[in-house]
Amino acid sequence: MNSPTNSKTIEEMILFIRGERVLLDKDIAGLFSVTTGNLNKAVKRNSGRFPSDFMFQLTKKETEETSCFQFGILKRGANFKYLPYAFTEQGIAMLSSVLKSKRAVQVNISIMRVFVNIRRVASVNKEMQRSLKRIEEKLSINDRDTKTLLEVIQKPSETRLLIPGKPFSNKKVLRDILNNCEDYIYWVDKYFSKPGLDLLFEAIDLKRIKEVKILMLEEKVDDKFKKMFEDLKKEVKTSGVAVEIGFLEATERHDIHDRWIISKNKVFNVPSTDTVARGQYSETKETKNRPPFEKWWETRIKFC
Repeated sequence: MNSPTNSKTIEEMILFIRGERVLLDKDIAGLFSVTTGNLNKAVKRNSGRFPSDFMFQLTKKETEETSCFQFGILKRGANFKYLPYAFTEQGIAMLSSVLKSKRAVQVNISIMRVFVNIRRVASVNKEMQRSLKRIEEKLSINDRDTKTLLEVIQKPSETRLLIPGKPFSNKKVLRDILNNCEDYIYWVDKYFSKPGLDLLFEAIDLKRIKEVKILMLEEKVDDKFKKMFEDLKKEVKTSGVAVEIGFLEATERHDIHDRWIISKNKVFNVPSTDTVARGQYSETKETKNRPPFEKWWETRIKFC
């Protein structure tokens, strides 16, 4: 019989919902040897630690589709006692600080290892597919260009993994992204926080950047944040850089789940600044999918 922390067992429980790899509350409860009710009660008592990118409740349709996937065809008219909660990798990591038993910590470590391994395998497979495509294209042009082929094969993955225990290395990944931006920086992060202001000041090239716009939630702004922002704004203004903050409107705040750093030359999916500051597992990745930032900015609530 498989141990409850067996990696294969955990892999089979991981689902892909709303573009995220998640575990459902009932499966996590089973791994932690607690009831689903007690797990969710512990989460509710610490609701401030579980923002929407850490956990979310499934809709009825998602619940039905998930149940069909896990258990086969549902009986007609089947009802659900409650809609389950799904925990992302960050949310699962946070659970170890809520459920403080020795078993919860051990199981949490096992789950994190599975998530890291899945991401590593997915990244390698994706890179291999890209490399093979490039090789095919190169061969059609010049089948003797061995040096070029080797460079294609050895090109590193665009995904950068942020790992707990390496706070300076993790911040350097974001600093490198910011430092290589051109013309402007548009940063979308509902949970943007004070560490993000520090990263901006440390990393942006004041000779190449003319404006910085940040979209976030108004609830994340306190007096200390306001003071830091005003200091940053005043200091970079002397170099001709304009910094603005906008708050997401009610419609966008519920629809936007990802975080981005957008520039003239590149777009990156990034973790929230809170996630980086807490030193949790996450990743950055260059993407070709540019979000409609300008549209969101037009409907923003202006920062006072």
